[in-house]
Amino acid sequence: MPLGIRLIAMEHFKITETELWEYISKKADDITIQKIEKWMNSTDFDEDLFIKMSTIYNHTSKEDPSVEQAKKRFFNTIKPKTAIWKGILKYAAILIVVICGTYFYSTTFSNKNEIVVQTTFGEQRSFVLPDGSKVSLNASSRLTYDLETPRTLYLEGEGFFEVVKDTLNPFTVTTLDHITVTALGTSFNVKSYTDAIITETKLLIGKVKVTSDIQFKESIVMIPSDKVTFYKNTKEVMKSKMDLNESRIAWKEGKIQFENKTFREIAIDLKAHFGKQIHFKNKSIATTKFTGSFNTTTPIDEIFEILKISKDFTYNLNTKTNEWIIE
Repeated sequence: MPLGIRLIAMEHFKITETELWEYISKKADDITIQKIEKWMNSTDFDEDLFIKMSTIYNHTSKEDPSVEQAKKRFFNTIKPKTAIWKGILKYAAILIVVICGTYFYSTTFSNKNEIVVQTTFGEQRSFVLPDGSKVSLNASSRLTYDLETPRTLYLEGEGFFEVVKDTLNPFTVTTLDHITVTALGTSFNVKSYTDAIITETKLLIGKVKVTSDIQFKESIVMIPSDKVTFYKNTKEVMKSKMDLNESRIAWKEGKIQFENKTFREIAIDLKAHFGKQIHFKNKSIATTKFTGSFNTTTPIDEIFEILKISKDFTYNLNTKTNEWIIE
């Protein structure tokens, strides 16, 4: 489960770790600030947790935020009692994950060779793997690999891969729904957000093979301009040719782009970028299809206003649940 989803306050307020971290790091928006301050003035306020998180921020946000190094800096400065030490360590292991787009060790410390790269909402990050392959992660995504096998990757979210050729060591990307894309030397995009109804692979250069140990039996070989879509609900897998617009990786160009997509599908991308759930009370609007292209700097309410031109609906932000309501 992604870090920011777990609740850390009483149900009445539904404060998330991500919101509290944004407040402490002075990156929260006005709505989040009001929400946190209301929580702080309530009987639900957990002062001990707030102090621990503030302390961890002060000792982990200055330099290299890897868990091991941050942990050493933290405990070289503060000498808590043994009983408290375990509690603080738990929060240190969790909160360092929130530092956007950084390398860090697994929070369980069970495998010191495991590397995780994670982005938060609205953030993108590019980096180079140990083998020289280049990776770009879209917003709200997570990539995991082992230092001993850096060409075996696990993805939640969306990533673009430019793979260095190595015929002896295939390059694989596996999603949470057990779809594996294998390449030798190529450029491709994999999109597989947890709450999306599809997993999608687009091939720009080279040749890849799409397989699964659970979802389907036959492997699918892709050539440039191919797109393979796996439908999670029906377990159907389909290969098709991309048109010119589809072959562009819009998010790498700073765009939120969709073509003939349902509002429910579009909502997945908007959630990844803006960090807020979109709840549809009007089911017919959820299945309405739209085509559009927006800069990632465009506010979400402006996107809603433009979509309303072709299909009328109402929208409002529920500040209690921190989600957009579409009616």
